[in-house]
Amino acid sequence: MDASFWINLCVSQAIQFLPPYFQLYVPEVVVQEIRYPLEILGIQSMTVSLFDQWRTNSWITLRNPSANVNWFQPGENAAIALALQQNYYLLMDDANPYHRAKRAGIKVVGSSEFIVLLLDHGKLSFEEAVEALKQNHASKKQKQEAIVVLEILRRRKGA
Repeated sequence: MDASFWINLCVSQAIQFLPPYFQLYVPEVVVQEIRYPLEILGIQSMTVSLFDQWRTNSWITLRNPSANVNWFQPGENAAIALALQQNYYLLMDDANPYHRAKRAGIKVVGSSEFIVLLLDHGKLSFEEAVEALKQNHASKKQKQEAIVVLEILRRRKGA
């Protein structure tokens, strides 16, 4: 998992649904990115406290790749390398790394796509899913694509 996915899913208030779907592995550099507001700026945020709580509860496991790719920023590179080496799903939202990882054959899931899945599985109503997407900081394109799929699902389900 990359920091972008964690932060966006927290902001969307859909993070609580994540554990049944994915075992979360996070490289140390991503931990540092998520904890940056507290460690460097001295600001306690919900994203940091929840992350620390999930680590304490063993819902998040620290795992580093044996070697990194050199495509983007350190956290993105480590998350991509770990997904490549272990054949994991990559949970990521940053647009360029997201698309580059998909082109490399990695199974990538963005927070917008996860919100769509939650609607499809009945965990969120259509209105809750739309609100989660509004709060989300993923790219405009990712959010627009997700809203289209939400509407298709809503029509198929007759809601």
